[in-house]
Amino acid sequence: GAALSFQVEGIHPHDLGQVLDDHGVAIRVGHHCAWPVHRTMGVQSTARASFYLYNTRDEIDVLAEAIVAAKNFFGVN
Repeated sequence: GAALSFQVEGIHPHDLGQVLDDHGVAIRVGHHCAWPVHRTMGVQSTARASFYLYNTRDEIDVLAEAIVAAKNFFGVN
């Protein structure tokens, strides 16, 4: 499995998580027990998507499409 922490420029991770949830995509948002890393990187929090053997490419595509939808919703390009 793998966990990928990320940010979408111009969208707070908690807002991103809400929009993705509205699209049926579940992610985690917050500090992820890595507050020192966040402070070092100068970020307040991050979003995190977790993947494992049972995830399909279609599910990854839905995640990507939901991120695009969030960017459109918040007017971020």
